[in-house]
Amino acid sequence: MGFPFETYFTTWNLLLAGIDPEQEAKLVGLDQAMLSIGTSRYLTDDDISENILLNVEASETGEPEIYSSSIPVIVSSQTYTNYLANYKIEKLDLPFDDIETARETLAMVEEKGGEKYLNNVKGKIVQTFSYRDKEIYARLVNSLSGYDIETGEPYTENHLGYIDIPLLHKPSGLSYKAVTSPFPENWPYAYELEKVVYNQERNIEGFREQIDYDRQDDGQPIKIQPNWIGIYDPSKLNISKDPLSELPMETYRPATAELVIDENLKPINPPEVMNPEINPSSFLGNPPTMLTTLDAAALIAGEKPISAIRVKVAGVEELNEESQEKIEKVATEIEEKTGLETDITLGSSPHLTLVHVPSINNNNALGWIQQPWIKLGSSITIFKEAKVGYSILIFCVIAVAIVYVWAMSLVSLLTRRKAFAVLLAVGWRPRQLSKLMFVEAGILGSLATIISWMMLGFVYLTEEVSVSVTRFLLIGFLSLIIYLIGAIIPALLVRNISPMEAIRSGEIIVTSKKFLKTSGIFSMAMNHFFGKWKRNVLSIVAIAMPASLLALFLYITISLRGTMYTTLLGQYVAMEVGPVHYTAVTVSLLIAILTTIEIMWQNISERTEEIALLKAIGWKNRSIRMLIWTEGILIGFGASLLAIVGTISILMRQYSQLETEILVSILFTGLIPITVALIASVIPAEKAASISPIEGLRGQYTNQKITENRIKRFIMLSFFLMIGIVIFLLFLLFIK
Repeated sequence: MGFPFETYFTTWNLLLAGIDPEQEAKLVGLDQAMLSIGTSRYLTDDDISENILLNVEASETGEPEIYSSSIPVIVSSQTYTNYLANYKIEKLDLPFDDIETARETLAMVEEKGGEKYLNNVKGKIVQTFSYRDKEIYARLVNSLSGYDIETGEPYTENHLGYIDIPLLHKPSGLSYKAVTSPFPENWPYAYELEKVVYNQERNIEGFREQIDYDRQDDGQPIKIQPNWIGIYDPSKLNISKDPLSELPMETYRPATAELVIDENLKPINPPEVMNPEINPSSFLGNPPTMLTTLDAAALIAGEKPISAIRVKVAGVEELNEESQEKIEKVATEIEEKTGLETDITLGSSPHLTLVHVPSINNNNALGWIQQPWIKLGSSITIFKEAKVGYSILIFCVIAVAIVYVWAMSLVSLLTRRKAFAVLLAVGWRPRQLSKLMFVEAGILGSLATIISWMMLGFVYLTEEVSVSVTRFLLIGFLSLIIYLIGAIIPALLVRNISPMEAIRSGEIIVTSKKFLKTSGIFSMAMNHFFGKWKRNVLSIVAIAMPASLLALFLYITISLRGTMYTTLLGQYVAMEVGPVHYTAVTVSLLIAILTTIEIMWQNISERTEEIALLKAIGWKNRSIRMLIWTEGILIGFGASLLAIVGTISILMRQYSQLETEILVSILFTGLIPITVALIASVIPAEKAASISPIEGLRGQYTNQKITENRIKRFIMLSFFLMIGIVIFLLFLLFIK
């Protein structure tokens, strides 16, 4: 299209697209984006398209008929290029005194090379003109509509170069080839634009294939007469502008690109935003200037004018597995009935891709641009993996809490064996002792439930969130359920106590078998470890579960690096989920430490005579500490093996193979249980080192006052710890 400015022309290539007005209004709200300028309105069924015969006399003369298609159009109010048209008028020092002299001069110029010769002829600049894209575009739209788009007033000038606009080329795509990224840490994926040669003789290059429309019978191009209906503002459309979840909508906005690396691989800081061009062979094109109806598109392009259909499935409001299944069902049905290919864009997210723009037409290469390409299914993958990790997280915290309650109840049982034996001796039945264990657990759980409801109410008031009554009650009863489950094993063990234990000291296992010949600290620690294996298993499980969870999170982080960290949404999810997950692991490990401390503390209390004897025969405090530390390391080693085997088993069940990097990371996490168990053994080791040889002469260490105080502190600590766990679970479930 040409626009005469001071009798000088510039060419502006336009892109025309066909839409279904009714469906486009539902999809993006196009009807609500129309501007109130003059008679501007939205497309309706009354807006028809028709072919107009331009040479009416052709039927009489026998010449080929020439047609122009009159089509209704709505025009975009925006242009996105950075186009600048510069004109420089020079008066050359050549003779043009009369017609004959002018002819001789033109013949001479042609003989000497034409344009090349003129470029070397000295001249004097007479006048210059400059027109920016917004000014050119405004005059184009004003001429089409008959209204000034700035003021809304009638516009009588016509700057169109043609009444009938020729359609020369069909839209075409870009071709890429995969290349090695110069910076794979930042851009794992890199491609290079492939060049297209338009004219072999003149070696004219571009990036898009030039596909011409079929010509009319007389050889002239297809022509259209745009019938202006209205003007719309693309910024008012109901389409996602969130860079985390936006989808390609180049019908209304241009593709984005930033020049980030020059041809010499030097980073450009800050990145240079690339603007689209009006050149149809450019790699960044302007979005369609005019939109018309599908009827008009069929009139121009033939019976099959539709190149793509965007479908919004009803009833899909959020990203979840149910929505994904529903859309997949619809997509399968479309493919079966139409034979068309479908792409599911739900759960997709942009990921930054590096594209090399090579040199064309002997110009300097642009360098490397960064574009947000859409990765199909990345969000749903992140959603599923995050959901799996989140479910495991909740299960692990609850399971560790149950193990802790088991340990608490077990220690309480061991410290009160004599009291239970006395009750049995005076007539209590074993089932009554079991009921007693459940009643105690119920009392503690009920108190934790009440306080958790109070804390939950405080969270709701301060965070201004709402939840159903059912969830509110279930969350409160969670701590009660944990306490009751934790009392099951002690309630069964208490039935094994004999009334005879009222007159002697004892354990769950009265005698313990030596597995190794005692020859030093390590063998003694091994014998103690296996002698109390049932108790130590609780510590091993309590430590192994959060350690295994940590290994799973590490796997998700590394294995999803191609999806999570190379997509904008994935980076956001990784930042948001990470602190919550790792905080939960930390809480679970703290509970495991307390569990191990309690069990080792009880073991030492029952070995007071043995430790006093060792000190009496010359063992130093550091040797006693080393013995207890070694027992802690053995617990940690067992937890490490369990965590590694459990993690690998889970991952191998879900994924057929694991990369070496993943296995190394999982093995590395095996050091964490050993460290945790060693930390947990510090306090019991100090208790053991503080035992004096004289205490061995007093018999079994049964200071009732000290025991009662320790149990009270233990119960209070576990009580508030359970409250913290419940509140933390609420935070995970409803706040985040």
